[in-house]
Amino acid sequence: MRKTNRLVLALLALLAVVLRILQNRTGYDELGLAKSGNLPGILLPVVLAAAALWFGFLSITMLAERDPAVSPAMYFLFSEEKAATALSVTGAFLILLGGALSLPGDTSRGNLLAAAFVFVSAACVLCAVFALVRLREISGVVLLVPVCALVVHLIFLYRADASDPVLARIYIELLAVAALTLSALERAAIFFRSGLPRAWPSVCAMSVILGLTAAADFASPAHAALFAGFALVEAGFLCATGFV
Repeated sequence: MRKTNRLVLALLALLAVVLRILQNRTGYDELGLAKSGNLPGILLPVVLAAAALWFGFLSITMLAERDPAVSPAMYFLFSEEKAATALSVTGAFLILLGGALSLPGDTSRGNLLAAAFVFVSAACVLCAVFALVRLREISGVVLLVPVCALVVHLIFLYRADASDPVLARIYIELLAVAALTLSALERAAIFFRSGLPRAWPSVCAMSVILGLTAAADFASPAHAALFAGFALVEAGFLCATGFV
């Protein structure tokens, strides 16, 4: 069943990415307004809704709530999932790349703050993954840093998108940051022994799909690297649970 879930996640993510690329190429007129009846633009929300239903159902039926006595290090079995480690480490380096690419041309205080959070987030992810590979306990505070970075990114992204009247152009990246933030927060809560592992995998799966779909917008190299990086980190932690 795990291989089936992994395949379904990969196919849904690929389908969403392709539909988003097609929507960006064919879904807007010469004035930048959304075209009515654009097929990729119609199908993309359908695919996202189907993914949410599928993984929500699996989370309810497949995963029981974790015993509070079980260590979080035994919940995320990176030592047994090489693919999980590879995905998370690759994602962390993409996050670093995205932070570095966001600096040239914009040295404002806000952008420097956001980049600093991104760099520290990537370092925290690497520390957490390598500790979990060795079955060592880590502090939940380490995993709260990416949450802070994503919240800062959401604030700046919302401010930038607030002036855009075309919802079809901005809704994916806003949903992606919201899903990534919620997934990172739920994961950190597990390390504080207050999270619900039954609820987290479905949110995490959707954050992977939405993050990769947002990266497909390719508003800038930094934009694509950050969204793809955070999505791969989520995919790595999801693989480490055995859900996919």
